[in-house]
Amino acid sequence: MVDLPNIKNYPKETKRIYLIICIFAAFLNKRLANKMKKGLFYAILASILWAIVNPFIKQGLSYDFTPMNFAGIRFTTVGIILFAYTWHKGMWREICQHSKLFLNLILINMFMGYTAFYFGVDFVSGAISSIIMGMTPLINVLLAHLLASNDRLNTHKIISLIVSLIGLFLIIGMGSNGAPLDWKGITGIVLLLLSIIFQGYSAISVSEDKGKVNPIFLNAVQMFFGGLLIYMVGLGTEGYHSFIGKPGGFYASLAILVFISVFAFSFWFIALQSKGAKVSDINMCRLINPILGAVLSWIMLPDEYPTFSTVAGMVVIVSSLIIYFKGTEISEWFKKTKAGA
Repeated sequence: MVDLPNIKNYPKETKRIYLIICIFAAFLNKRLANKMKKGLFYAILASILWAIVNPFIKQGLSYDFTPMNFAGIRFTTVGIILFAYTWHKGMWREICQHSKLFLNLILINMFMGYTAFYFGVDFVSGAISSIIMGMTPLINVLLAHLLASNDRLNTHKIISLIVSLIGLFLIIGMGSNGAPLDWKGITGIVLLLLSIIFQGYSAISVSEDKGKVNPIFLNAVQMFFGGLLIYMVGLGTEGYHSFIGKPGGFYASLAILVFISVFAFSFWFIALQSKGAKVSDINMCRLINPILGAVLSWIMLPDEYPTFSTVAGMVVIVSSLIIYFKGTEISEWFKKTKAGA
């Protein structure tokens, strides 16, 4: 059975997320659901939360705000909230003791990863950014093969990567209105792909250091210092943009993004540090993102609607998930069919 955590004292919003996951799990194959580990469960939670990020980022930026200012305010706020929860005696000594891991998360994951991510989201449509970020698990599977210990590619993973790339090519070919992408759109896609690589490398580092640092404290440190660094660089490159006196929609978008970051990253680090968790398996859960993120963009953002290329790309990418988890069974079915013929 699935090892569910005790959620009695969790906020109502978190309980609702758990309910959504339970409904989703009911549609999974029984064998897969019964084998679902704690790490996989938390990875699905984080993935569903991340799937709704892109439309709210675009909404927040639409109120005459710049990417790095917005990202810096969001993440610094998250860090303050988490520090209030995880503050403990000897924490500065703990940060110094694991300085390599923390610097990796602050500089590579937060600063480089999210700077590329925010500019990338600003350069392309919400639907396309959601689907491109859906490539995260497949790229991270390749990174895990190259960098992580005991996490190697097999035939089904390789086929899954190839199928996902076909989906990516379908998406790159067209913009949200069905027209070819311009240089700004192509640059946006490149930045989003770079952000995936930066964050994938950091995820492997967290997974390799299982149990050394509390995952929520890990999130607090990377959010506060990474967010502060992003905001300071944003002040130098974009100038100061006041966040006082903005319309209610701006604060609503910011509040939702802060809520997502507080929970999603903490869930993600718990998943990566879970016993027996593989970076590749955990990352495959993020294929939830292209479906939910793109649909929300089409619903929430004006002038964005589904086109043949984006829908086809989404279907192809999600098909790669089936190949990844069910490749052996599909192969056996083909062998039996061929033998029966």
